Amino acid sequence: MNKKLIAFFSILSLFLSTPLIPVNAAAKAGAKCNKAGITEVVKGKSYTCVKSGKKLVWDKGNTKPSSSLNFAEKWNATGSSAIKTMEKAFPNKLSVFPKVELTWRYSDTVNNKIKEEITKQYVQNIEFWSAYTKIEAPLQVIIGTLDDIKFICKWRDSHLQMNAGNCETSFRTDKQRVWDAHTTQRDGKATDFYFMTEPSILTEIDFLPRVAHEFFHNVQNAQTDKYKSSFPCWVEEGGAEYFGILVTSKGNPETFIKMRQYAVAFKSNNKTNLLSSKDYWRDYLLSADVTSVKPNSDSWGCAAFQNTGLYGNILLATEYLHQQLGIAGVLALYRDTGTMGWDKAIEKALKKSKAAIYDDIASYMLTEYQIAAKQEWARPNCSMQGRALLCTSGP
Repeated sequence: MNKKLIAFFSILSLFLSTPLIPVNAAAKAGAKCNKAGITEVVKGKSYTCVKSGKKLVWDKGNTKPSSSLNFAEKWNATGSSAIKTMEKAFPNKLSVFPKVELTWRYSDTVNNKIKEEITKQYVQNIEFWSAYTKIEAPLQVIIGTLDDIKFICKWRDSHLQMNAGNCETSFRTDKQRVWDAHTTQRDGKATDFYFMTEPSILTEIDFLPRVAHEFFHNVQNAQTDKYKSSFPCWVEEGGAEYFGILVTSKGNPETFIKMRQYAVAFKSNNKTNLLSSKDYWRDYLLSADVTSVKPNSDSWGCAAFQNTGLYGNILLATEYLHQQLGIAGVLALYRDTGTMGWDKAIEKALKKSKAAIYDDIASYMLTEYQIAAKQEWARPNCSMQGRALLCTSGP
C-alpha cells in the first residue's frame, strides 16, 4: 500500500473516531453547551456557557434588562417561536431553478414609483422562490390605476385566452378601495394584476406584503394546478399571507413581527373568542376546510371567511406547518394534496390523524395569538382614526 493511501486511511480513521460536537439546544441552567463564553437569551434571561469541572454547561442565567434587549431578543423572551421559525428561511438558499418567464404590462397613466416598486418586488420574490421550486407557467404582471379595469381585462384575457365577458363587472369599483390585487392561473399560464393610483399606498402596512402574497399563489400553482380546488381556504389564503409577510420582511425580525402583528392582532374583530380556547381555532379551521373553487359554481368559496381572519390570524396555521416541516416540507405537502387530497396529504406529512393535527395547530394558534395580543410595544406605526386602525407609514 503506498504512502498516500496509508495517510488517507489514517485521516479517515481519525475523522470517524472523532465525536461530532452537538449543536446547542435551547439554553437551560446546567444543560450542556459547546463553547465557553457564548451567551443566549431565553425568556428574558441571559445564559453564558461556562466550564464546570471538565464539562461546559449553561450557568444559572441573569435576567437581562428589557432596555438592553434588541427587538428579536425581546420578542423571543415572550415565549413566541415566530422569529425562530421565520429564520429557518433566511439566509435564503442559492437559486437552483430557472427564473420565471415574465411579461410586463403597464398602463400609460400608472405612476412610475408604483411601477418601479412592484417590479423590484417581483425580482426579489423570484430570487427567493427560485431556491425552492420551479415555476414553469409564463407569468404576466399587469399594473394599472383604479380606473384601468378595461386595460387590465384586455391583457389578462389576451394572455390567458379567457374571453371573460363579465371581466369588467367582476372587480370592485367602490370609492372606498385604494388598491386591488389578484392572480389568475389558467391552462399553464398566469397573470397577476394590480389596481393602484396613489404611490403612498405602497407603504401602507396592509399593502406591504401584497406582491409577495399574490406571487405565492404562483408558487402554490407550481406544486399543483389544482390548488384552488383542493386546498382548504385557510391553506390557500393563509399560506399566501404568511409567506407574503415572511418574504417581504427579507429576514428582518422587526419588519416581520410588525407586519405579523398587524395581521394577527389588529385585523380581528372577534378578540373574545380568539383568546378563549383552542376549540374556537380548531372549529374555525374545520369550517374553512372548503375550497375557493366550488364545483358547478362561479362564486368564491372562501367568501364566508374573508373578514373573519382569512387574511389575518389564520396565517398562524401556516406558520405552524412551516415550523414543523420547513419550506421544502410545506411545498411537498402542497404537491401531495394535488394527487391524494388534503386529508391524506397532511396526515402523511405530519404522521398523525387529521383530528390530532388540527388540535396541535389550534393549540399553537391560541398560544401565539395570546402572546401577540399582549405585545403593544411590537405594534406597527398605526393610529386610531375613529373606529379604524390606520397604518400609513409601514412597519
